Amino acid sequence: MLVCLQKRWRFISVITALLSLLWLGFSTYWFPPHNDRYMAPKTGFIAPHFELTTLNGETLDLAQIQAQVVILNFWATWCPPCRAEMPTFERLSHEFEPDQVLFIGVNATFQDNLSNIHQFMRENNITFPVVLDFDGKVSRAYQIQAFPTTFLLARDKSIRSMMIGGPVLAAWLRSEIEQILHH
Repeated sequence: MLVCLQKRWRFISVITALLSLLWLGFSTYWFPPHNDRYMAPKTGFIAPHFELTTLNGETLDLAQIQAQVVILNFWATWCPPCRAEMPTFERLSHEFEPDQVLFIGVNATFQDNLSNIHQFMRENNITFPVVLDFDGKVSRAYQIQAFPTTFLLARDKSIRSMMIGGPVLAAWLRSEIEQILHH
């Protein structure tokens, strides 16, 4: 009887250890540790770097952007508030010079359909750059919990403001952009 209990205890211990290691590996992959300077999405922290492909097949490198303000909008075609706010982003993208303010749509392509993205862009005459987050790494780096989520970055790529949910109001966004431009 005692031998049986000891074997059972060892078996439970081994299974527990294996599950712990599996959880550790899983959590490290999905929630990687961050350097404090690059922690997101807190206001004042440096936005995580990314290089993603645009719908046109070009590479967009966040570090190479020289605009005074960068608007990053995380979205998907299946998200009604995302679809509703896109005309606002398009309209505002024409109100500011590209060297002053650059709008970038970060599509959650890992949860979306490429043909739906192309169709949505054509039907809504969206002209600002849209990059494709095929594997979700950028969404995880920005800790996106809901769509849409919008970040306003200053020239140094620090996060100056953010909004979770939407649709974003043009007056709020314009005001936030003006504040960043004039500081």
